[in-house]
Amino acid sequence: MTFENLIESMEVSAKKKIDEITKKAHRETDEIRRAAEEKAELFKTEYLTEAQKSVETERNKLIYQAKAKSKMRVIKEKEQVIQSAFIEAKKRLEGFRNDRNYEENFKKMLQETPPALKTERVVLHFHKRDESLCKQVLNELHENSEYVTDLTSLGGLEVSTKDGKIVVFNTIESRLANAEELLRREIFATLYGG
Repeated sequence: MTFENLIESMEVSAKKKIDEITKKAHRETDEIRRAAEEKAELFKTEYLTEAQKSVETERNKLIYQAKAKSKMRVIKEKEQVIQSAFIEAKKRLEGFRNDRNYEENFKKMLQETPPALKTERVVLHFHKRDESLCKQVLNELHENSEYVTDLTSLGGLEVSTKDGKIVVFNTIESRLANAEELLRREIFATLYGG
């Protein structure tokens, strides 16, 4: 083999080796690219899943806050309506004593004394303006209860045991307060299903 043949043979061999190295490098590059794309796709999927969870959580939070805000607004408006209604009712009831049915209503209020108190000696508490009416009703009912004109009220009375341990409130104000409490419970039950 001549020197030229040897060089040519070395060049061919080197070219083959270069081609093999180049092919191997391309295969490895393709493999690395494929692995990187798969990894990128996996990261992308995980990121999107996390992003969707985050968006869903934020969405639910905003919906909850909006519902709570709306519910509070409704409660506040209903509270204002209730307050206005009871303020108006109290204004109208200021003239309750002057109503032509007051005598009959006062008599009913006195008769509503709980049965448990009827066996005891009781003290009637009422406004000074109702003294003559109370005496008249007590005479009609053949009662001789003790009474005191120590109550400041729009009308009605309170009944207590002599020792003051039991007191029954039956005034216009106490009835109005009871009505307001019942109305508030109804509204609460309607709003919260209780």
